[in-house]
Amino acid sequence: MLRDTATDSDRPLPARLLVGRASTASLVIEDKRVSGEHATLAWNGTEWVIRDLSSRNGTFVDGQRLSPGATHTLAEGARLSFGDDDGRFCLVDAGPPGPMARDRSSNLLITGTGGLLALPDDEHPEVVVFTDARGEWVMEHGDERRDAAHGDTVEAAGRTYEILLPDHVEGTATVDVGPTIDTISLKFGVSMDEEHVRLTLVHRGSEQELERREHGYVLLTLARQRLEDAALPLAEQGWVDRNRLLKWLQLDANGLNVAIYRARGQLAGAGVDGAAGIVEVRRGQRRIGLEPARIAVGPM
Repeated sequence: MLRDTATDSDRPLPARLLVGRASTASLVIEDKRVSGEHATLAWNGTEWVIRDLSSRNGTFVDGQRLSPGATHTLAEGARLSFGDDDGRFCLVDAGPPGPMARDRSSNLLITGTGGLLALPDDEHPEVVVFTDARGEWVMEHGDERRDAAHGDTVEAAGRTYEILLPDHVEGTATVDVGPTIDTISLKFGVSMDEEHVRLTLVHRGSEQELERREHGYVLLTLARQRLEDAALPLAEQGWVDRNRLLKWLQLDANGLNVAIYRARGQLAGAGVDGAAGIVEVRRGQRRIGLEPARIAVGPM
């Protein structure tokens, strides 16, 4: 996250940001001291790096001018300026970039949360971008799912978006593996009137009760179908026709999309790698992404 201290506004950083006076720059600075293509900020997989593009009036980090064409790694809190040493910009968050999209008509950036990007927004997730079990970016659009790449375009709510993805997917290969969608279990506690659902995340013997939210009943419905189909081959267990699911839950299509998006986001927020896999999608059908042995349903 880059803060413009002149306007006291923050902007999320895509994996590569071009700074300059030209209209083609991602961060346009309308100042005669700034070159058309002045500098770049880029994520190299472990840290942010700034590079001066042989600008006429220089790129400054913490008041020090970089040599023309030089690069410099950045720490959180670094002060950046372009064309003079006023330190106008500050790197307030040096974490890795996540999935983003640029609205082609307005040039606004839409950022993902918890590794999930929803378009056009979180309340209308017609398109969702996330990483799958392979650690690869995928795009889910209705019943369609395909690999996603940096620079792809997609239509949502009548607008065109350019997908901006980092080259390096974080958290897909670690030594000390935390909870993943393939190692967790879920326990559902259900009230007698089925008005309340308590969801508990289980990993390596420890339990974490999640905040109760409306999407808990959606997961419960899918979990029950998976348990009912336990005798079937794994590949065929738990699939529910979307229209039937909408009728059971008394939701419209967008309501179901929102519930699935929020369920994925809640697990991602709980630190589950690959959380988007909690609900799997295929043409006209949905199912919970856990095998019956990792699901428990009982009274609250």
